Amino acid sequence: MMTSMNITSLTDLPTLPVILRRLFEVLQDEQSTFVDIANVIKHDQTLTEKILRVANSPYFGHAGKVNSLEQAIMFLGYDLVKGICLGTSVFRFLARTEREKLGKLWQHSYEVGIIAANVSDHVCNIERGICFVSGLLHDIGRVIFLTLHREKYISMLSSDNISLKEREVFGIDHPAAGGNFLENALLPEEIVCSVRYHHKPSMCTRYRETSSVISLAEALSRSFFPKIEDDGIWTEEHDAIVLELSLDEGKLKKVREKAGEEAATMQELFTL
Repeated sequence: MMTSMNITSLTDLPTLPVILRRLFEVLQDEQSTFVDIANVIKHDQTLTEKILRVANSPYFGHAGKVNSLEQAIMFLGYDLVKGICLGTSVFRFLARTEREKLGKLWQHSYEVGIIAANVSDHVCNIERGICFVSGLLHDIGRVIFLTLHREKYISMLSSDNISLKEREVFGIDHPAAGGNFLENALLPEEIVCSVRYHHKPSMCTRYRETSSVISLAEALSRSFFPKIEDDGIWTEEHDAIVLELSLDEGKLKKVREKAGEEAATMQELFTL
């Protein structure tokens, strides 16, 4: 059975790259700054390039204007940079053959981030950046299961109700595992809650609107970008979310159109 202690022990895996070990140390230091993060990231050429490319992408509207890693971190924000580094690094320390198999899962993750960011444009008092990071990391619990219980979890990926199967086998499902992992990495509580409750936002007592946006984004992703890797089944809870957030057909159509335009750009940026 998997516990939060197992999630914490992820940082002790022998396969974990040195760059991610150092990143964890910085993230767990509440006194760390964007300069401290830059000093870690700059030793990894792939992460450095990715952060700079994201900062200069049309998606963020400042193409070609960000020239240094420190500037990129200041521009994108602490939380977005942490999310990109964590998501990218955790996927990267899977074996190459597994990364190839799971490329669609990572693609699904950033598509949910895109959709969530665009839904947030129609919801008051929710930050677009927080929604993007939460969507990007919403399924990181599945990567954790793959890291700690590789063969067993691969055999479960085609399960109709994967969360139920996870609880039966590990005693915890991937939303909870992801939430624990991000909490240990000291990401903001809003992101942690959104990941932890992305399948049941009605159970979220804090940041429920943001959790609802992430849950809705995953459900919409099955319609916008269908993949066998997604598990965002539309439920009555999503019908209620649409009403609660006042998302009419016109707004949802705009979300779909904009997400479609941005997906190609983000796919290139987040290729592993």
